[in-house]
Amino acid sequence: MPWPALALAALALAAARPALALDLVVSPAREKNGLVMVDVRLQDIFAPRIAESLSRGMPATVRMHAELWRRRSMWFDKMERSVDAEVRIRYDVWTDRYLLEREGADPIQSPSVDSVASVLSRPWALAVGRVGQLAPHARYYVAISTTLRPLTVEDLAEVEGWLSGEVADKRRAGFGLITEIPRSLFDAVRNVAGFGDQHARDDTPDFELKDLFAKR
Repeated sequence: MPWPALALAALALAAARPALALDLVVSPAREKNGLVMVDVRLQDIFAPRIAESLSRGMPATVRMHAELWRRRSMWFDKMERSVDAEVRIRYDVWTDRYLLEREGADPIQSPSVDSVASVLSRPWALAVGRVGQLAPHARYYVAISTTLRPLTVEDLAEVEGWLSGEVADKRRAGFGLITEIPRSLFDAVRNVAGFGDQHARDDTPDFELKDLFAKR
């Protein structure tokens, strides 16, 4: 398909149905085993078009970024520490299952897009710092940001199979038309078509060291 036609098709797809917004809910910080912990729940994870694309084998990545900040009067807040967590979603043609892959852990297998959303909706427990490093009377908060990245250039080998209908045979799925599109145009079409990154952000309530033990 010529590039202008591809872009017009993407625009038509985007106009057909608006995407839902990714959202998250962050719990107050707590202490566990000497660590400052925050639980995060994702909501409205997959917009309809993204869910449809995942059902056809398109990969996606969910990234969670957490920052521990200390309040400072009459000055900018100071970031004490940051942590990241990531889950990659891909369809395995050999097992007919979706795999949720995390670094340092065995993949979680799910039979459907709905079950993937259910797994991702469970609380994400993030360790954002050590209790012993907090000043007794300082005030802190944790800023959480989440990104759903449905498609990256690095995933093109799988996407090429998804577009060509050859996903069932990985030996035949190679790079083709889509890899000939310039990176900038590829990103533009992806975003206009609703395949672009979705973002959500939230902060915990302010807390002091003593607050971490208040509900024990």
